Amino acid sequence: MFSLLRSTATSSCSCIISNELLRPVVGEFAQQRGRKRALKQTITRQQKLERRLKREEREAARKQYTFMERINIRRMKNLLSPSQQFPGRLNRDDEAALPDKPLTNIFIRSKVKTQFYSVAEALARHRELQQPAIYNHPNAPLRLRLELNMQTERQTKMVTNSDEIVPVPYPFKHNEKRTILAFVNDPKLQEVAVESGAEIALGQDVVKKIIKGQFRTDDYDFCVAHTDMASYILPLRGILRTKFPTRSNGLQLRGLGEDLPDLVHKFKSGVKLSIKGDPVYPIWGLCDAVVGR
Repeated sequence: MFSLLRSTATSSCSCIISNELLRPVVGEFAQQRGRKRALKQTITRQQKLERRLKREEREAARKQYTFMERINIRRMKNLLSPSQQFPGRLNRDDEAALPDKPLTNIFIRSKVKTQFYSVAEALARHRELQQPAIYNHPNAPLRLRLELNMQTERQTKMVTNSDEIVPVPYPFKHNEKRTILAFVNDPKLQEVAVESGAEIALGQDVVKKIIKGQFRTDDYDFCVAHTDMASYILPLRGILRTKFPTRSNGLQLRGLGEDLPDLVHKFKSGVKLSIKGDPVYPIWGLCDAVVGR
């Protein structure tokens, strides 16, 4: 009897719960909307000018590098900048707490401030280090490290990478292979240029082939030209770029003149300055050149 009552009570409760769940409920929904934005509000001329300038800045920053250059810069930011690698760029704030002079002639470089010497003193120390009692390398190369500022008058444009030749009065063996392309019309001068050390000498008939891409100039490090080809090679300015032969300005050798053997000799024996920008910090540049032995 007790079990029958319990089963009856359980079934009645389940019916009541199911009926409550299935019974429709009537309710009201009120949507709370905020204040509408003024999408078409007027802007002043000053605001328009500021927006245009910001848009132009973003566009200039985007066009400064190609897509692959931006990818490489992003990768290089995870690495150490070439300008910060040993010996690194001079930062006087990092050396403020270090002593000015070392106590002995043998010292740890990181324990004292950077020491500066005149050219004569630096050469004397270089010779002293190469004596038989120390390094025993009397024909050691003398390297010059130049820290450059790659900025130009335009903030968004930097100095492009290039290879420059500086003629020296006393040539030395630099152990570098330099390929030279000569432009000259006279067949006899073409033979003279090749005998002087040029890889190949071309006339005006090859200029059109270079423009069409049938002859590649990327395989040559430098270009020289005789004055009789000055007007014919003008269309190649955009192709040769920094290799384009022009008149020398006294310090840099540009490769346009009448004495081709002398030009080829200077390009072969001069000091090569390879100017390269820093991929991490574009405003910095480096030039590491061998200036003597």
